[in-house]
Amino acid sequence: MAGDFAKFYDQHMDAVYRFVYFRVSNNRALAEDLTADIFTSALAAFESFDPSRGEKAWIMTIARNKVINHWRDKKEAIDIEDIAFSLEGENGLDNVESADDIRHLREAMAQLKPHERALIEQKYLLGYRYKEIAKNLEKQPGAVRVETYRAMKKLKELMKIHV
Repeated sequence: MAGDFAKFYDQHMDAVYRFVYFRVSNNRALAEDLTADIFTSALAAFESFDPSRGEKAWIMTIARNKVINHWRDKKEAIDIEDIAFSLEGENGLDNVESADDIRHLREAMAQLKPHERALIEQKYLLGYRYKEIAKNLEKQPGAVRVETYRAMKKLKELMKIHV
């Protein structure tokens, strides 16, 4: 079991950290603490994990709940749908560094429809493949790819307005 969890951790740690990092206002120390807490909870429940749910969906559900609990406990309001992520590539930490860029990105994200934000979040922040997103939405991967492309194109246009 320890070997299985170590493999699971290595496979999902980066995605979980990125997910948390942008939801805690780019606070690295807090993101590291929450990520550790998420994997501690996952380890405690690993034996009862149902593989039919999918590993990524399971760990990201734990991560989402931990972040929500963190903000609830802090009694600070945040719309976790308005996230920061990288416009290009899979690693949100590489391209979005300054607070000003993140503020512009959040403003642009707020102008997208919820469905568009969710597609961009799943693809570029969480690193889901189109096939995984399509399965979650009960759509064809090709349709999800087109919708995601259009949402990203719209976001990039909105980002140009803010520059």
